[in-house]
Amino acid sequence: MTPAALSIAPPRAIATKLFGTIEVESDQVVHTPEGVLGFPACREWVLLDGARPGTAWLQSAEHGALAFLLADPFTAYEGYAVDLSSKELERLGASETSDIAVFAIVTLPAREGEPATANLAAPVVVDVGARRAAQVIISDGRWSVKAPLAPSALS
Repeated sequence: MTPAALSIAPPRAIATKLFGTIEVESDQVVHTPEGVLGFPACREWVLLDGARPGTAWLQSAEHGALAFLLADPFTAYEGYAVDLSSKELERLGASETSDIAVFAIVTLPAREGEPATANLAAPVVVDVGARRAAQVIISDGRWSVKAPLAPSALS
């Protein structure tokens, strides 16, 4: 191999609406081969820490105006559980379940006084080691797509 082939790619600048221009290394990009629900063409994302523990942002690396607020459903909802099938783990390329992180997409209220809600029926599952993610559908009816989120979960 030549020295040029061993060189590391420079950081990538992504212009975002919420965070301004951010620079990310290639190993910080999370790939969603199927996109997320409603955005199948968006396949590259950056997972950014939220302001509060248990929250994060899923920022599109392709569309600067597109970002989702995420919450840890296990701390926000007592009894929340996700059973991933071997097919879903394979879809993620997951080799270690310890590398799996699960997030619920949060919808902020349109009007003051209304609660934020979390989509517990279609969590975003991330294999942190492989940098791959997928939105998984839980169709057994246990969880709502608009579960009210306690204000303390976001503040």
